[in-house]
Amino acid sequence: MGQETVLASVREGDNCRTYYRENVENLSLAEVAACGARWFLTVIRLGLLFQRVVVCLLPGGGILQADEYTDLFQKAAAYGSQGKYQQAILVYQAALKIRPGAPEALNNLAVMYYEAHDYRKAFDTASPIWAGHPELKSAALITGMAAVQCNLPQEAIAPLEKLLDADPLNRDGLLALASAYLALKQIPKAIEIYERETAASPNDSIAWYGLAICYERSAEQASKTLAGMRGGSGFSKRLLAEYLQSAGDTKLAEEAFGEAQTGGATTGGEAARQYDIARDLAAKSRAAFEKFVSIAPESWQADVFLGDVARQHGDLASALAHYQKAAQKQPGNSASLLGMGTVYWEMGNFDQAVPCLRKTLELNPQASQAIFELANIAVRRHSEQEAIPLLKEFLAAQPDALAAHADLGRAYFHLEQYANAAVELEKAAIIDERGDIHYQLSVCLRKLGRTQEADSALKRSQEIREGQLERERRLHTQP
Repeated sequence: MGQETVLASVREGDNCRTYYRENVENLSLAEVAACGARWFLTVIRLGLLFQRVVVCLLPGGGILQADEYTDLFQKAAAYGSQGKYQQAILVYQAALKIRPGAPEALNNLAVMYYEAHDYRKAFDTASPIWAGHPELKSAALITGMAAVQCNLPQEAIAPLEKLLDADPLNRDGLLALASAYLALKQIPKAIEIYERETAASPNDSIAWYGLAICYERSAEQASKTLAGMRGGSGFSKRLLAEYLQSAGDTKLAEEAFGEAQTGGATTGGEAARQYDIARDLAAKSRAAFEKFVSIAPESWQADVFLGDVARQHGDLASALAHYQKAAQKQPGNSASLLGMGTVYWEMGNFDQAVPCLRKTLELNPQASQAIFELANIAVRRHSEQEAIPLLKEFLAAQPDALAAHADLGRAYFHLEQYANAAVELEKAAIIDERGDIHYQLSVCLRKLGRTQEADSALKRSQEIREGQLERERRLHTQP
């Protein structure tokens, strides 16, 4: 199980300026739920609890005498306590043939399925028990946790809230419920629950990790809101400038601060207030991540976070080393694979990037950054038939991703599908920093007989190219 903490990018053409961390689309629900660590579900505790119950009581209220069912139940509980989950499953199943529907055996069987990572069977077994016996806290817990692992967040809410009504500080229940709300994009509720856990257990690293993810998503959404507000463009540039400054890129930061002033980043007004909200949320996210790392510095998630920080500062070699360490500590986690794939992608080492990105998608099909990067590689390799379906899939989830529209336009352009290309390139024209988008757009428009528009696009391409050259000269001549 893993947690992806991958930097989002403002991609302008083929440039990649990372300034916010994004996990919204790069998380599988099961990974958020676990946050990379066991929830310390104590099988021994649950098993012994129901062992005591079954030895004392029959479902009808009578006293249970030692019999074959009891022997099997106790044997299965012993296997569970020893971590021999598959053996325990077989013995509980044998016990249930003697007493079909026995809730105590079904409950423990659900626990064993969960511990054996057969989450669907755990959910299917536990949910009817909880429905019939809502007083059984363990059944509520397993139902909720298994629902989260099965990507059924809505099914997790009721049992976990019922559990927490009776046991408000149940750590497993709090973490699972927060994960479910996070998956449902009910971020304020998820934050409230994670904060309850961090208040009760200030050194709970996993709760801090989840809280950091929530603040991160909130900051990302706040920045999007800011960019779309009247007067928000300048403040968005200021956010970018502040990131570049923190990353040590003083020349680009100075330029971005200048663009922020030109864009109207002034005090007062709704845009200014939204800017303060976005900054505050980003600061809270960073503080929560740092708290997590201070508590669990040797965890694989800490290496992923440190890899992300290294990427922010352009130190790709250190970033790659951290991601590789995370992969060694927790083999098969999609976070480190995506991190490595992204570093290789940024380095232009596509042969190494592709296997990492494909494996990421095997583990987490919702990892949209992996989808985008694979599509971008396919466009650069002129594998348009591979790129187009990936880009359409990505844009279905993120229709405002202008870099993806640019890549889709390039793919159509290479296939000489000029009408389709023009539509996509026009959408992406605003992010054209090198003039190539406008140039390709001018070619498409001319092919379509739209001569005046083609001339305008070509002129704009030349202006952008000249401006880019002037900017590069200015940056290189500055002390």
